Amino acid sequence: MSIEKEASTLRTVHAPALVCPEAPEAFEKLKEHTREAVLDLLGRPPFSEPPALNPKILSETDAGGYLRKKVRYGNESDDVVWAWLLVPKGLTRPAPAILCFPGTFMTPNWGKDAPAGLAGPENAGDPEAYGADLAELGYIALCPDYPCAGERTTPGLKSHDTTEFDRRFPTWSRMGMSVWDVSRAVDFLLTVPEVDGTRIGCTGWSQGGVTTLLGAAMDPRIAVAVPVCGWSPFRGYDLSGLMASYNYPRLRPYVAQRRPLPFDMDQVAAMIAPRPFLNLNAKLDRFFPNKEELTAAEEELARLYAWHGAGDRFRAVRFEGDHAYGPVAARASQAWFERWLRESDC
Repeated sequence: MSIEKEASTLRTVHAPALVCPEAPEAFEKLKEHTREAVLDLLGRPPFSEPPALNPKILSETDAGGYLRKKVRYGNESDDVVWAWLLVPKGLTRPAPAILCFPGTFMTPNWGKDAPAGLAGPENAGDPEAYGADLAELGYIALCPDYPCAGERTTPGLKSHDTTEFDRRFPTWSRMGMSVWDVSRAVDFLLTVPEVDGTRIGCTGWSQGGVTTLLGAAMDPRIAVAVPVCGWSPFRGYDLSGLMASYNYPRLRPYVAQRRPLPFDMDQVAAMIAPRPFLNLNAKLDRFFPNKEELTAAEEELARLYAWHGAGDRFRAVRFEGDHAYGPVAARASQAWFERWLRESDC
């Protein structure tokens, strides 16, 4: 074995693949086991009850077909979140809402501005302003900043520097707070009179994709999930980049000691079933080279949905190109939300 291959092997771990259960009790047991394992990996919120939400509208701008409102919610006990709330004009009844998390954002640090159409795109010509595009289609869109990014970047530190976060929350992780943020965003949307609380979707690309996956798995109030270029199984993956403090630092002992992980990301994805779930990935995505493992995971997810009698609620799409949010992803996402969030009972 070459030195390079040996080094790569040492950065990978063993993890269990999803296997479609044979009985409802087995599925519930799988979900509970995976939920606890995810919380162990991400760290648990350092409080027993959610702190006061304190929602506030800070400003309002006419953006043509919708109103763009600057909002904030949360407090210093968990974190203050700044977000753009895009509300279509002319609503006559409560409308479906979609959480729109940013994509590739570390440099430059656009945060919530990118999906709201106020910055970007990262890739010239790509429709990365999916929050603004969905608002034009009549959906309420909420575009929040991530922890340690956008307006939540610690003064004096670069985007994604978790030094101050780790000091404040030594038993948590930035990715753990990102998943917490999904639920806090749902809490906020439920305070917005124009929102139909039974029709809340979630989407994003790159880290927005994995936030969508984990958030929808952990919060059943997410009715429809559409991650884009967001995840693949840990199996067959070089985990060295994922061990960074802004991702999953608790992977380090598993990799260092070559211990098997108690779960894998396809088991996380299974927790979304039978809610509508569109998984979009690029054929040449350089960040997810383990294509065989991802294909196997998607095939097993399709079997899981069929076992639920909901085979039409899961779809996996591979589009041409590298890690990006392009026109195919935009069209597929919009069609999926149209079918399952606007037209159908979720």
